[in-house]
Amino acid sequence: GILMRTRVPLSLLARLLSVAMTTTTLRADPSGRHVLEPDDRQLLYCDPAQPYLVPHVARSFHTSLEFQRKIFAWTPWEKTTVMLTDFSDYANAAAGVVPNNSIQLDVAPLNRIFETFSASERVYMMMNHELVHVATMDGWNEQDRWWRRALLGKPIPEQVHPESILYFYLAAPRAVTPRWYTEGSAVFMETWMAGGIGRAQGAYDEMVFRSMVRDDAHFYSNLGLVSEGTLVDFQVGVNAYLYGTRFFSYLAYQYSPEQVIEWLRRDEDSERYYASQFQKVFGKVLEEAWDDWITFEHEFQQRNLAAVRQNPLTPTESLTQQGVGSISRSFIDGSTNSLSAAFRYPGVVAHIGEFSLDQRTTRKIADIKGPMLFKVTSLAYDPGNRTLFYTSDNNNFRDLMSVNVDQGKPQMLMKDTRIGDLVFDESNRSLWGLRHQNGFVTLVNIPPPYESWKQVHTWPYGEVLYDIDISPDGKLLSASMGEVSGNQYLRVFPLDELANGNSEAMLQFDFGSFVPEGFVFSGDGRFLYGSSYYTGISNIFRYEIANGDIKALSNAETGFFRPIPMEDGRLMVFEYTGQGFKPTIIDPVPLEDLSAVTFLGTEIVKKHPVVKDWGVGSPADIPLDDMVTRRGKY
Repeated sequence: GILMRTRVPLSLLARLLSVAMTTTTLRADPSGRHVLEPDDRQLLYCDPAQPYLVPHVARSFHTSLEFQRKIFAWTPWEKTTVMLTDFSDYANAAAGVVPNNSIQLDVAPLNRIFETFSASERVYMMMNHELVHVATMDGWNEQDRWWRRALLGKPIPEQVHPESILYFYLAAPRAVTPRWYTEGSAVFMETWMAGGIGRAQGAYDEMVFRSMVRDDAHFYSNLGLVSEGTLVDFQVGVNAYLYGTRFFSYLAYQYSPEQVIEWLRRDEDSERYYASQFQKVFGKVLEEAWDDWITFEHEFQQRNLAAVRQNPLTPTESLTQQGVGSISRSFIDGSTNSLSAAFRYPGVVAHIGEFSLDQRTTRKIADIKGPMLFKVTSLAYDPGNRTLFYTSDNNNFRDLMSVNVDQGKPQMLMKDTRIGDLVFDESNRSLWGLRHQNGFVTLVNIPPPYESWKQVHTWPYGEVLYDIDISPDGKLLSASMGEVSGNQYLRVFPLDELANGNSEAMLQFDFGSFVPEGFVFSGDGRFLYGSSYYTGISNIFRYEIANGDIKALSNAETGFFRPIPMEDGRLMVFEYTGQGFKPTIIDPVPLEDLSAVTFLGTEIVKKHPVVKDWGVGSPADIPLDDMVTRRGKY
């Protein structure tokens, strides 16, 4: 999740580069530490390997800060300390206001699996999101000001001193809120700050609630969400984002965006407790409004389901009775008629398993240390040796592992390689993958015996490859690719050209802001099969290598993902359900007409066009060099 609090040792802080609302020029310092301070708004630390990002981060901070100050009538209590880190192979961020205002940004590329993150540029998006946290939790009035001075700041609650919980609440009352409130408000605001690009107007969120209504799934109450809904559901903590964002969107639509802002602000006449402030603004208790939203959601999604069914739905053959939770990229072995994949669902340790397509049963092969939520792990398959390659410690620095499907004995090949998006090249038995470090994406090759990797090409910051595949003859690389503008492309590269430093694609298809997902080569190398929310619903598409022609192959009711070409011409896909992803077989017939759904975010814009004025300015317009007032050693 975006808000994940991390304690950082002081020894690490001591060796970080300190920059305050920084300049675009960083002087080398033999000690590896440097400081610049322009004013009283921001103090920015970064590792010496990431100074290239400092100007962009500082400008993004400034544009977002000015928006927060204006819309929430907020005067920051203190400087916000921003720390750039590279502690994880995927982007993450955290914000806190107790005991001081701080933001931590992991600079790695975002994990856009299933388009659970929007196509916005990562620093811009995370800075907007985290500063909403800071502004809403740090917000204060004269009552809070009195307590902060009396308590010498904002005390952090400590287990050994229970009375500190009271001090915490008195000094920072709006930091004492459930996670759905904290994350829902940040996602809602970040979407409109980015001009409508975000999860409050995201196709994944629409699919989740459409599926819940179709499958008559249980909707958690606001209390049930906190006590159970982030523990037993396969989406665990993400439910706080899903429910929170949707509830805030409902309030904006049903009442007004201005009342949402009034609920979030800490004005002089506002109530200290967030639920009491809700009742003051909306005229009813929070629990009653939550029930109203659930009723509204069922009616809204029933209309969407009716719209989807106006065109014939793609017939499906389900391979399991219910969803299997989160699932990795998967592989069919024709010799055993089985499917190998990584699974993660409640009550069971994440693991790699082999699913028999004849018996419809799963055999566990190996546990996965440090699985991801939706992606589980990066998985590649060598059919000749029946060996699976996968990654562990997926939320930190990834390790490269292997396991034989029949023997089931995991082996670590390389530790902390930071390489994922693995794919096996049958032409020479090498592995290909993408390495994340210092915000950059590097294509690497790992030849047998898989003990070292070779750099092939590194793309500039902002150009992010993901979901790669290799053609059967080993000559072409396909990749989904996002650019700093937010546009997403399906691209095909000749591997020999990449090896010679030429990164220009021979073919591409522009998906706009929709993510092209899981595209893989057909057995004869003629086509690429993948999925995209190109029409608002995740459907399967076929891209023809010879002429660049693209065809839609499904009309899904919820969403189809991760197609696998089968020997008989059919496709195995994973259909989204309320219990996770269900392995399903479809017949890929080209279609002319696809169904579409209505997004709640679109309805908000129609009814309350004020949100169109919430977009923050471009960070590039900030005259950062003119702001620096002091330079010195840290």
